[in-house]
Amino acid sequence: MGTKRPLRRVEHRLIKDLEETTIPLSKLGEKYGVSRQAISGFIRRKGIKRPKREHTEKCSICHGLIRIAKKPHSDFISSPTIKKLLGLGGGEFLCHIGILRRKGRISQKFGKLRSKRAELAYQIYFKKRLPIGTIGRQVGLKNFGSFIKIHRRLGWDVPDPLFTYDKNDRRKSIFKMIKRK
Repeated sequence: MGTKRPLRRVEHRLIKDLEETTIPLSKLGEKYGVSRQAISGFIRRKGIKRPKREHTEKCSICHGLIRIAKKPHSDFISSPTIKKLLGLGGGEFLCHIGILRRKGRISQKFGKLRSKRAELAYQIYFKKRLPIGTIGRQVGLKNFGSFIKIHRRLGWDVPDPLFTYDKNDRRKSIFKMIKRK
């Protein structure tokens, strides 16, 4: 039924389009009046080899993503920030970032951070010498320490904090808390 007859009439043109161009299957389906699944089945039945698309070399969005990914601590930039910098929508962002991850052009962790508060907390964490609890309070995260533990466990390159407690620091902070009450 359905899709084999329309493709038989235009088989030679379709084979030529498939072998010589990198037009997406959905566009070819529109052109020939069938679905992209029908085109895909036709490719499998005929054993047609399609040319590879050199998407990343020509795409301005991919170049922008690669440029952002080369910055230090780029794994800790949230996906909403990346979308805003490049002016992208959700689906478009996921498509391009998926292509770059598969090709190994960017880190597998790049763009996975979803929280803008966590992004801000990590920015402070990398730049200033503050306790983790203080950073969390500044950005409105009660559990920033657990964010760090989880990301380390998942294999993210989270460096040790710049701030380390010693006995005197703890005593001073406890004394300040007692004095306030």
